[in-house]
Parts: sequence; structure tokens; C-alpha cells
Amino acid sequence: MDEVRESLSGQAGLLCELLTAAMEPKLEDSGVSLGTFELLSAVHASGGKATQIEVARRLGITPPSLSESVKGAASRNLIEQHIDSDDGRRKILKLTPLGRKAMHFVIKGVNNAEIRMVDGIEASQIAVVIDVLKRVNRNLARIVHEESKSKGAKKSSGQSSRRAYETD
Repeated sequence: MDEVRESLSGQAGLLCELLTAAMEPKLEDSGVSLGTFELLSAVHASGGKATQIEVARRLGITPPSLSESVKGAASRNLIEQHIDSDDGRRKILKLTPLGRKAMHFVIKGVNNAEIRMVDGIEASQIAVVIDVLKRVNRNLARIVHEESKSKGAKKSSGQSSRRAYETD
């Protein structure tokens, strides 16, 4: 038995790879890269109220790395930057109508792939899987949050740290 293939993480990783492959034709048709789609999705998920720092955190990248992506997406009229009315030092990211259109085009393709990937699986089984995945995601989000707090404490005490999912 292949332990990775039979693990939840192994199956989640395979699902991620296959979903990405299923998205590629729609991404190509929309002229949006996977990275740009992830940026648009993170901005959309924030409800148009997220700062660049919050979006960077959501994507697991540094704010300077996000800055380059934001510049590219803004130059293509996919997102807009607005100064935060509460704190003029922060920038709020919002999707433009073109950004929403590109994102929804790709999501429609993903939804079509999802319909096909659950063909032959009972609705009750799908509901159970979704429920379990939501609980796993909550647990994992809690772990990541706790470890990021711990990472901050280690950095402030002069110790080095890595993300939990990085290996030696």
C-alpha cells in the first residue's frame, strides 16, 4: 500500500492537481494565469474589503511578491486599488467588472468539471464528503493559525522557523 496515495493529504493533493489541470483550458481561454486567478479569487472572497497584506496572507505569499501580481492585474484592468478610508497607509483591492467576468468564466468551467467528476456518486455521499472536508479545513486552518502565531513568537525571540509543511 502506498501510504501517501492512501492518505487524506495524498488524495487532497491529487485532487488539487487534477482540478488545476481541468482549469487550464478555461484559464487559457480567459487569458488569465493560475496565479492571477488565485489573486482574483482571494480578492473576491474578501468581499472587496481586504488589504493587500490580508490578500498576501491568504495566498501564502509575501506582500512584496503580491505587489508585483497586483501591478500586473491592475494594468490589465482586472483589479483596482483604493486607499483605505480608515487608514490611508493601506490599499484595498477590488475586482473590476472585467476581473469578475474573467473569474466567473473560469469558475463556470470548474463547475462543469465538478459535475462530471461526481457523476455516478450519490448526492448523500457527496454531502458527507463536503462536510468532512469542511471540518478538515477548519482544523487545518486552526493549526496554520496557531503555528503562524508560534512562528511570530519564535522570530521575536530570535529563533528561526519554517512553515509546517516544508520538509528538511
